[in-house]
Amino acid sequence: MEDAEKRIFNIGNLFSAFGPAWVISAVAAGPGTTLSVAKAGGTYGYNFLWVVVLSVFLAFVCQYMAAKTALIGGKGIVSIVEEKWGKPLAWFVALDALVVIWLCNVVLLKILVAVTGFVTGWTTPFWGIFFAAVFYGLVGHGGYKIIEAVCKIVVSLLVISFIATLFIAKPDLGAALAGLVPDLSHFGKAEVLMMTAIMGGSIHVTILSMQTYTVHEKGWKASDLNLARTDTAVSLLGAFGLYCTAIYLTGACVLNPEGIQVKTLFEMANAITPLLGGYAHGFFCLGIWCAVFSTIMPTFIAASYVLGDKMKWELKPGNTKYRLTILAGCLIALPGAFLPGKPVNLLLIMLALSFIGTPLFVGIFLRLLNDRAWAGDRKNGWCLNLGGGAALLVTVFLGVKWISRL
Repeated sequence: MEDAEKRIFNIGNLFSAFGPAWVISAVAAGPGTTLSVAKAGGTYGYNFLWVVVLSVFLAFVCQYMAAKTALIGGKGIVSIVEEKWGKPLAWFVALDALVVIWLCNVVLLKILVAVTGFVTGWTTPFWGIFFAAVFYGLVGHGGYKIIEAVCKIVVSLLVISFIATLFIAKPDLGAALAGLVPDLSHFGKAEVLMMTAIMGGSIHVTILSMQTYTVHEKGWKASDLNLARTDTAVSLLGAFGLYCTAIYLTGACVLNPEGIQVKTLFEMANAITPLLGGYAHGFFCLGIWCAVFSTIMPTFIAASYVLGDKMKWELKPGNTKYRLTILAGCLIALPGAFLPGKPVNLLLIMLALSFIGTPLFVGIFLRLLNDRAWAGDRKNGWCLNLGGGAALLVTVFLGVKWISRL
């Protein structure tokens, strides 16, 4: 009896210790990833499954390297770079991260306004002013945790709906297995954009930089590297991997046969129609609305991490500089509500653009974690270097390929 209680207690301690990578996976599992993965399934059937699986694996590798770099260095990414290579590169890294974070917020606000207009029947960009004020009040002055928790519950129910739909739609397992084999014979501009968007949803500057700060918020040290690896594996390879695969396969077996390529934000709701019938569109809209809400709030905080790190400010809730940073982020996001264009296309372009700065961060992690003078005995082994090298090659290839096709 005592052994059983001790075992339960230890498991409870383990789960309570998890956290940083779960925050990251929640941000990664936002509307951009949801729509890009579903669109890939609807457009290419099972043929792009290998891209989804590769993106999940590389997300795990990159996020663990980010956590490892932060824990060994004892600081966030900007301070580590400044200490190692000086202020110019540190400024470049900080500005790169801030531009990407704020770019994401601009497009996310556009999506939130679009969904709100669809649900309420009142389509106006002035929803953006309302939401910017709400975000400033919730994030700048605290109190967003409860709303974020409710949103995550709704998003989890949406993911469960996709998983349940698979049991009804019954995907072709043979075709799915064949989709794990890369096919580069038809890899034009559209395929490059799609692959870049999928990769951009799982390994981009926002979440890579954010990870280097969230591990310190948790109070972890270099001695917690094993816990960080487990946390990252369970959240990225496990939860995030299941999320992406379920949505992709649903798109491949439900949307693709019907010729639905998710050209509009709400076509994706058809993927869960076999399960929810007439309620699919309403529930999907609620899920996407909550996904945007629970994704955009942590990114405002991520900007405060980066700026505070570079300026050596202690940005904490209640602090005036913290509130001003959040306010600046809200004001920068505000023009997004007035952007022209289809939300789906804007999301794909946003993910692709935010992905371009990723090779720099991956390269920094690899350089530091292979420097014995810096990392000591905790330097990378061959396995992590193999995964990190693959991430660097893929990110560089896609970044160059995408820019060359603009």
